[in-house]
Amino acid sequence: MNIAIIEDCAEDAGRLSDYIKAYCSDAQICQETSIFQSASDFFHVWKAGAFDLIFLDIFLEESREEAGTQEELSGLRAARRIRSEDERCTIILCSFSPDFALAGYELRALDYLVKPVSYEALCKTMEYCLSRMQKGQRHYIEVKESRIMTKIRLDDILYTDYFNHYIQIHLSERIVRTYMRFSDFSPMLLCYPQFICCYRNCIINMDKVTSLLKTDFVLSSGERLPITRNLRPQVQQEYADYQFRKLNGGLG
Repeated sequence: MNIAIIEDCAEDAGRLSDYIKAYCSDAQICQETSIFQSASDFFHVWKAGAFDLIFLDIFLEESREEAGTQEELSGLRAARRIRSEDERCTIILCSFSPDFALAGYELRALDYLVKPVSYEALCKTMEYCLSRMQKGQRHYIEVKESRIMTKIRLDDILYTDYFNHYIQIHLSERIVRTYMRFSDFSPMLLCYPQFICCYRNCIINMDKVTSLLKTDFVLSSGERLPITRNLRPQVQQEYADYQFRKLNGGLG
Protein backbone atom coordinates (compact mmCIF):
# COMPACT_ATOMS: atom_id res chain seq x y z
CA MET A 1 0.00 0.00 0.00
CA ASN A 2 1.41 3.39 -1.02
CA ILE A 3 0.59 6.08 1.55
CA ALA A 4 1.20 9.84 1.46
CA ILE A 5 1.21 12.23 4.42
CA ILE A 6 0.82 15.91 3.50
CA GLU A 7 1.62 17.76 6.72
CA ASP A 8 3.69 20.91 7.34
CA CYS A 9 4.35 20.10 11.00
CA ALA A 10 7.33 17.73 11.09
CA GLU A 11 6.41 16.44 14.55
CA ASP A 12 2.84 15.58 13.56
CA ALA A 13 3.99 13.99 10.30
CA GLY A 14 6.62 11.88 12.03
CA ARG A 15 4.19 10.69 14.69
CA LEU A 16 1.57 9.75 12.11
CA SER A 17 4.16 7.93 9.99
CA ASP A 18 5.36 5.95 13.01
CA TYR A 19 1.78 5.00 13.88
CA ILE A 20 1.09 3.84 10.32
CA LYS A 21 4.24 1.73 10.22
CA ALA A 22 3.43 0.16 13.59
CA TYR A 23 -0.13 -0.66 12.55
CA CYS A 24 0.89 -2.12 9.18
CA SER A 25 3.63 -4.17 10.81
CA ASP A 26 1.17 -5.69 13.28
CA ALA A 27 -1.38 -6.30 10.51
CA GLN A 28 1.30 -7.73 8.19
CA ILE A 29 0.55 -5.17 5.48
CA CYS A 30 3.26 -4.11 3.07
CA GLN A 31 3.38 -0.29 3.01
CA GLU A 32 5.52 2.58 1.82
CA THR A 33 4.83 5.97 3.39
CA SER A 34 6.04 9.27 1.90
CA ILE A 35 5.90 12.60 3.77
CA PHE A 36 5.34 15.94 2.03
CA GLN A 37 5.62 19.26 3.88
CA SER A 38 3.42 21.18 1.45
CA ALA A 39 0.80 20.64 -1.22
CA SER A 40 3.19 21.97 -3.85
CA ASP A 41 5.82 19.38 -2.87
CA PHE A 42 3.19 16.66 -3.16
CA PHE A 43 1.86 17.75 -6.56
CA HIS A 44 5.40 18.05 -7.88
CA VAL A 45 5.67 14.23 -7.82
CA TRP A 46 2.04 13.14 -7.74
CA LYS A 47 -0.02 11.60 -10.50
CA ALA A 48 -3.35 9.81 -10.41
CA GLY A 49 -2.99 6.29 -9.04
CA ALA A 50 0.33 6.97 -7.29
CA PHE A 51 -1.10 6.61 -3.77
CA ASP A 52 -3.78 4.37 -2.31
CA LEU A 53 -4.20 6.39 0.87
CA ILE A 54 -3.52 10.10 1.53
CA PHE A 55 -3.50 11.77 4.96
CA LEU A 56 -3.98 15.48 4.37
CA ASP A 57 -3.74 18.34 6.88
CA ILE A 58 -6.42 20.94 6.23
CA PHE A 59 -4.38 23.82 7.64
CA LEU A 60 -1.32 23.78 5.38
CA GLU A 61 0.94 26.82 5.33
CA GLU A 62 1.47 28.32 1.89
CA SER A 63 3.22 31.27 0.32
CA ARG A 64 1.34 34.36 -0.86
CA GLU A 65 1.94 33.26 -4.43
CA GLU A 66 0.35 29.87 -3.73
CA ALA A 67 -2.55 31.39 -1.83
CA GLY A 68 -3.36 34.03 -4.44
CA THR A 69 -6.78 35.53 -3.88
CA GLN A 70 -8.47 32.26 -2.91
CA GLU A 71 -10.06 32.12 0.50
CA GLU A 72 -10.38 28.36 0.82
CA LEU A 73 -7.85 26.59 3.04
CA SER A 74 -4.84 25.14 1.22
CA GLY A 75 -5.52 21.59 2.39
CA LEU A 76 -9.08 21.66 1.11
CA ARG A 77 -7.95 22.98 -2.28
CA ALA A 78 -5.41 20.18 -2.47
CA ALA A 79 -8.09 17.63 -1.60
CA ARG A 80 -10.37 18.97 -4.33
CA ARG A 81 -7.62 18.69 -6.91
CA ILE A 82 -6.75 15.15 -5.83
CA ARG A 83 -10.36 14.04 -5.95
CA SER A 84 -10.99 15.68 -9.33
CA GLU A 85 -8.09 13.75 -10.89
CA ASP A 86 -8.20 10.49 -8.92
CA GLU A 87 -11.50 8.86 -8.00
CA ARG A 88 -9.82 5.75 -6.58
CA CYS A 89 -7.51 7.00 -3.85
CA THR A 90 -8.67 7.22 -0.25
CA ILE A 91 -8.38 10.62 1.47
CA ILE A 92 -8.18 11.08 5.25
CA LEU A 93 -8.42 14.70 6.42
CA CYS A 94 -6.59 15.86 9.56
CA SER A 95 -7.16 19.03 11.58
CA PHE A 96 -6.89 20.53 15.06
CA SER A 97 -10.55 21.49 14.75
CA PRO A 98 -13.62 19.31 14.06
CA ASP A 99 -15.30 22.27 12.35
CA PHE A 100 -14.42 21.16 8.82
CA ALA A 101 -15.77 17.62 8.99
CA LEU A 102 -18.64 18.56 6.66
CA ALA A 103 -16.11 19.56 3.99
CA GLY A 104 -14.67 16.08 4.29
CA TYR A 105 -18.00 14.53 3.36
CA GLU A 106 -18.32 16.84 0.37
CA LEU A 107 -14.86 15.75 -0.81
CA ARG A 108 -15.71 12.10 -0.18
CA ALA A 109 -12.96 11.78 2.39
CA LEU A 110 -13.18 8.43 4.15
CA ASP A 111 -12.46 9.77 7.63
CA TYR A 112 -11.62 12.90 9.61
CA LEU A 113 -8.92 12.79 12.30
CA VAL A 114 -8.64 15.47 14.98
CA LYS A 115 -5.06 16.28 16.04
CA PRO A 116 -3.13 15.36 18.01
CA VAL A 117 -3.91 11.97 16.49
CA SER A 118 -3.72 9.05 18.92
CA TYR A 119 -2.56 5.59 17.95
CA GLU A 120 -5.98 4.20 18.86
CA ALA A 121 -7.71 6.67 16.50
CA LEU A 122 -5.26 5.83 13.71
CA CYS A 123 -5.92 2.10 14.17
CA LYS A 124 -9.68 2.59 13.89
CA THR A 125 -9.23 4.64 10.73
CA MET A 126 -6.90 2.06 9.17
CA GLU A 127 -9.28 -0.78 10.01
CA TYR A 128 -12.15 1.14 8.45
CA CYS A 129 -10.05 1.96 5.40
CA LEU A 130 -8.95 -1.64 4.87
CA SER A 131 -12.46 -2.98 5.28
CA ARG A 132 -13.66 -0.59 2.57
CA MET A 133 -10.80 -1.58 0.29
CA GLN A 134 -11.38 -5.30 0.81
CA LYS A 135 -15.14 -5.59 0.63
CA GLY A 136 -16.58 -2.13 0.16
CA GLN A 137 -17.07 -0.03 -2.88
CA ARG A 138 -14.61 -1.67 -5.28
CA HIS A 139 -14.40 -5.34 -6.08
CA TYR A 140 -12.66 -4.69 -9.36
CA ILE A 141 -9.79 -2.88 -11.03
CA GLU A 142 -10.04 -0.87 -14.20
CA VAL A 143 -7.36 -0.95 -16.92
CA LYS A 144 -7.08 0.17 -20.52
CA GLU A 145 -7.31 -2.68 -23.03
CA SER A 146 -6.95 -1.71 -26.70
CA ARG A 147 -8.00 1.90 -25.96
CA ILE A 148 -11.04 0.74 -23.99
CA MET A 149 -11.29 0.90 -20.21
CA THR A 150 -12.07 -2.60 -18.93
CA LYS A 151 -13.33 -3.51 -15.47
CA ILE A 152 -11.93 -6.75 -14.06
CA ARG A 153 -13.36 -8.39 -10.95
CA LEU A 154 -10.73 -9.20 -8.33
CA ASP A 155 -12.23 -12.66 -7.86
CA ASP A 156 -11.67 -13.43 -11.56
CA ILE A 157 -7.91 -12.81 -11.44
CA LEU A 158 -5.66 -15.87 -11.21
CA TYR A 159 -2.36 -14.01 -11.44
CA THR A 160 -0.65 -11.23 -13.35
CA ASP A 161 2.77 -11.02 -14.94
CA TYR A 162 4.75 -8.61 -17.07
CA PHE A 163 5.96 -9.14 -20.64
CA ASN A 164 7.31 -6.73 -23.25
CA HIS A 165 6.01 -3.61 -21.44
CA TYR A 166 2.53 -5.12 -21.01
CA ILE A 167 0.82 -6.25 -17.84
CA GLN A 168 -0.84 -9.60 -18.52
CA ILE A 169 -3.85 -10.25 -16.30
CA HIS A 170 -4.62 -13.97 -16.39
CA LEU A 171 -8.28 -14.86 -15.98
CA SER A 172 -9.77 -18.34 -16.22
CA GLU A 173 -11.17 -17.69 -19.70
CA ARG A 174 -8.73 -15.20 -21.22
CA ILE A 175 -5.76 -12.87 -20.74
CA VAL A 176 -6.21 -9.10 -20.53
CA ARG A 177 -3.17 -7.11 -21.67
CA THR A 178 -2.65 -3.49 -20.69
CA TYR A 179 0.31 -1.25 -21.52
CA MET A 180 1.72 0.12 -18.27
CA ARG A 181 4.66 -0.16 -15.93
CA PHE A 182 4.58 -2.82 -13.24
CA SER A 183 5.38 -0.19 -10.61
CA ASP A 184 2.21 1.70 -11.59
CA PHE A 185 0.04 -1.42 -11.79
CA SER A 186 1.11 -3.37 -8.70
CA PRO A 187 -0.44 -1.00 -6.08
CA MET A 188 -3.85 -1.63 -7.65
CA LEU A 189 -3.70 -5.24 -6.41
CA LEU A 190 -1.20 -5.33 -3.56
CA CYS A 191 -3.44 -3.18 -1.35
CA TYR A 192 -5.72 -6.25 -1.09
CA PRO A 193 -4.66 -9.04 1.29
CA GLN A 194 -5.25 -11.90 -1.14
CA PHE A 195 -2.57 -10.70 -3.58
CA ILE A 196 1.16 -11.30 -3.17
CA CYS A 197 4.29 -11.21 -5.34
CA CYS A 198 5.73 -14.70 -5.75
CA TYR A 199 8.49 -13.76 -8.19
CA ARG A 200 9.68 -10.66 -9.99
CA ASN A 201 6.82 -8.73 -11.59
CA CYS A 202 4.33 -11.51 -10.87
CA ILE A 203 1.32 -11.13 -8.55
CA ILE A 204 -0.72 -14.16 -7.53
CA ASN A 205 -4.24 -14.34 -6.10
CA MET A 206 -3.91 -16.58 -3.03
CA ASP A 207 -7.64 -17.32 -3.17
CA LYS A 208 -6.93 -19.22 -6.40
CA VAL A 209 -4.20 -21.40 -4.90
CA THR A 210 -5.14 -25.06 -4.41
CA SER A 211 -1.82 -26.16 -2.91
CA LEU A 212 1.57 -24.85 -1.93
CA LEU A 213 4.54 -27.01 -2.86
CA LYS A 214 8.15 -26.52 -1.82
CA THR A 215 8.97 -24.27 -4.78
CA ASP A 216 5.63 -23.59 -6.48
CA PHE A 217 2.04 -22.48 -6.09
CA VAL A 218 -0.56 -24.68 -7.81
CA LEU A 219 -3.57 -22.70 -9.03
CA SER A 220 -7.17 -23.77 -9.54
CA SER A 221 -6.49 -23.62 -13.29
CA GLY A 222 -3.81 -26.30 -12.91
CA GLU A 223 -1.00 -23.83 -13.62
CA ARG A 224 2.09 -23.84 -11.43
CA LEU A 225 3.86 -20.61 -10.56
CA PRO A 226 7.39 -20.68 -9.14
CA ILE A 227 8.39 -18.86 -5.96
CA THR A 228 11.65 -16.93 -6.15
CA ARG A 229 14.29 -18.82 -4.17
CA ASN A 230 15.31 -15.95 -1.86
CA LEU A 231 11.64 -15.08 -1.18
CA ARG A 232 10.40 -18.61 -0.44
CA PRO A 233 10.43 -18.44 3.39
CA GLN A 234 8.72 -15.03 3.38
CA VAL A 235 6.12 -15.93 0.74
CA GLN A 236 5.33 -19.29 2.32
CA GLN A 237 4.86 -17.64 5.72
CA GLU A 238 2.62 -14.91 4.28
CA TYR A 239 0.51 -17.54 2.53
CA ALA A 240 0.18 -19.54 5.77
CA ASP A 241 -0.73 -16.38 7.71
CA TYR A 242 -3.31 -15.40 5.10
CA GLN A 243 -4.97 -18.83 5.22
CA PHE A 244 -5.00 -18.75 9.02
CA ARG A 245 -6.64 -15.30 9.12
CA LYS A 246 -9.12 -16.36 6.45
CA LEU A 247 -10.16 -19.52 8.32
CA ASN A 248 -10.52 -17.56 11.54
CA GLY A 249 -12.56 -14.75 10.04
CA GLY A 250 -9.80 -12.15 10.30
CA LEU A 251 -10.32 -10.87 6.76
CA GLY A 252 -13.76 -9.45 7.26
